[in-house]
Amino acid sequence: MEEKTKKVIDRIDESIDSLKSKKFMIYFFVIDTKGTPNGSTQYIYEMAKELIDLGYSVTMLHQEKEFVGVLDWLGEEYANIPHLCIENENIKVSSSDFLIIPEIFSNVMNQTKELPCKRIILCQNVNYITEFIPLGVSWPNYNIYDVLTTSEVQATDLKELFPGVKTKVISPAIPEYFRNNDIPKKLMVSIVTKEQSLVNKIVKQFHWKFPQYRWVTFTDVRGIPRESFSDALRESAITVWVDDDSYFGYAPIEAIKSGSIVVGKIPNIIPEWMYNEDNTGLTNAGVWFTDIRDSQKIIANAIKAILDDVVPQELYDAMATFEAKYTTENRREQISTVFGDYVENRITEITSVKDKILNTKY
Repeated sequence: MEEKTKKVIDRIDESIDSLKSKKFMIYFFVIDTKGTPNGSTQYIYEMAKELIDLGYSVTMLHQEKEFVGVLDWLGEEYANIPHLCIENENIKVSSSDFLIIPEIFSNVMNQTKELPCKRIILCQNVNYITEFIPLGVSWPNYNIYDVLTTSEVQATDLKELFPGVKTKVISPAIPEYFRNNDIPKKLMVSIVTKEQSLVNKIVKQFHWKFPQYRWVTFTDVRGIPRESFSDALRESAITVWVDDDSYFGYAPIEAIKSGSIVVGKIPNIIPEWMYNEDNTGLTNAGVWFTDIRDSQKIIANAIKAILDDVVPQELYDAMATFEAKYTTENRREQISTVFGDYVENRITEITSVKDKILNTKY
């Protein structure tokens, strides 16, 4: 064997050993939310933290030279995960490393085509793909064929868009601090929406239409730390959720697990959890509407039902079924299985390269 070939084989063996002993790095590309809570970013950081707990080495990559991070809303354990700025650091990756790229970073997919590491797309919202990918380009053009997503519904959509990709699913999880403490709720209504204008529209029009309930407290819970958010949901008798572009919808599940009655607008693409168990209609774990103009009347009806103690038992029964859904234990098991498979597949890929080199006659 030529000396040059032997060096290549030695490097391949080193990569295989790194994969088997978890001495490789998993890089997550993230955006800086500037301290603003964001469900997609939360999903990435929680996955990264879970991988660290499973014994993997993880680093978050970002483009911002002045990175604010997630300390104010996710806390120290997430903020202390190692971070590197790709503008300031000379980052070297090997064939045993993994780079996880969110669906919005088509430019990063293109810029990293020549890197030796294994690249995986993380798609949390299929709707975002067309906003960032150039016309006439698909993910296989970036030499990426592995996609990690959040639901089987999205996995199916992705396979239809990119028939050549291989998908794996890791469902989001709701932290244990979103729970019902069984203490009587305050007659308070929490509102979860991205737009201040919608908060104003819902609350002001409610007071105009139902002045008899002017004493009911409405709380805008956008942009507050996660555990403070959970406290607000646990205190609230009702949570109003409006997010037309959501592909999953954390807030309504968090509210349901906190024992708060959800009054929610059906998003443009209905998340899989919103269907009942036999998939014949929407779950009874919330009260759903399609027209924002109906929200005030539904809120008023919910308030009256609470005051008269006539909330349907079937609603509470349906809410109770969510206790076992989207748990951190289930997510941990999925993460362990999925990344274990990625590692084994990468070992197979690299071993195949080694075999081809050894079987080549010089």
